[in-house]
Amino acid sequence: MNYLLLSVLFQLAGVVAVEVTGGPDIVFVPGRKDSNVCPKEGRLPDAKQGFQHLRDVFYRMGLSDKDIVALSGGHTLGRAHPERSGFDGPWTQEPLKFDNSYFVELLKGESEGLLKLPTDKTLLEDPEFRRLVELYAKDEDAFFRDYAESHKKLSELGFNPNSSAGKAVADSTILAQSAFGVAVAAAVVAFGYFYEIRKRMK
Repeated sequence: MNYLLLSVLFQLAGVVAVEVTGGPDIVFVPGRKDSNVCPKEGRLPDAKQGFQHLRDVFYRMGLSDKDIVALSGGHTLGRAHPERSGFDGPWTQEPLKFDNSYFVELLKGESEGLLKLPTDKTLLEDPEFRRLVELYAKDEDAFFRDYAESHKKLSELGFNPNSSAGKAVADSTILAQSAFGVAVAAAVVAFGYFYEIRKRMK
């Protein structure tokens, strides 16, 4: 009997959630295996640090400046939660829509009700990071293309698709149209929607 592993479910949910909220199609390759070992704490970027810290963390994983900025644009979805990060609030006016507004808002400077972490603002301090921010703010297609590539690259760290028996799914619309894909995406988006409604009612 085949079981759906959590590692596959999490990656699939991310790919479908990006698509159904308006973002790009991301190539998805199944075949991951769950691990019983948790990585050590401190492997993720510290939100209070600057651009050199971002490079230290992402370069260690074989990622580039383009990957760093494109993946930062993923903050266009969702919000920070104080009980998890110490920060609170969304990065954009429509936190359930995947678009390039993260970069547009970043270039505007401080905006009431919107979050800008030190690791967001530092993207404007480095010339190469800023060049990419400005590019993505004016060219959503460029952001979508680069985000899709960087998302796939990050999600496959430690996973060799060539050794997997799984077949690449080049068009995630197929996933969204499947019963399972719709269920996963609906759960992700619905949870976010009701969370936003609850926050606004307080």
